[in-house]
Amino acid sequence: MAYTVEEEQEINNLKAWWQDNYKSIIITSVLTFGAVFGWRYWQDYQEKKSQALSVQYEQLISIDDTLGEEKFKQFVTDNSKTSYAVLALLERARLNVDTKEFVQAEILLTQALSQSSDDLLISISALRLAMVQYQLQKFDSALSSLDKVKGKSWDSRKLLLKGDILLAKGDNISAKSSFEEALSSASPLEKSFIQMRLNNL
Repeated sequence: MAYTVEEEQEINNLKAWWQDNYKSIIITSVLTFGAVFGWRYWQDYQEKKSQALSVQYEQLISIDDTLGEEKFKQFVTDNSKTSYAVLALLERARLNVDTKEFVQAEILLTQALSQSSDDLLISISALRLAMVQYQLQKFDSALSSLDKVKGKSWDSRKLLLKGDILLAKGDNISAKSSFEEALSSASPLEKSFIQMRLNNL
């Protein structure tokens, strides 16, 4: 089949364009494929890593407290940029609170707060830290920790604890104000606790 002059010209132009551009086209294709493959590999790697961390965390919290101290420290160090390290710190602090080791609990919760990047974990760490500092009679530190608790869902617990701290400091007027404010967002059970405090003022 014979080509017309115009068709021959188009074919020659296409050949010339391909000759000039085929390398960049191939490189772009390879890079695009590599980027897609790399992203999928990275997602798969992260998912497997997260699953492995989850298993390690579950094993860690099931270990006897005294036997697991070194493994606990190593886990927190190795995974310091993950939420699992914060969860491990929170769990170990809870065990300390159960045995009334409030000084050690404060150290762990302070570390948990400093390592938290997630808003939920920040609020949980700060609220628990404030509770422990209240037990240690570090009232100003406890109020400072409460300031780091964010989100409406925490308001009633935050204001209730704030009222207790202010009451312990002897500031009955501010404590009453905090308790009354807490009533607006409290659950029925929390309201009963708050009302008892108000009745005793």
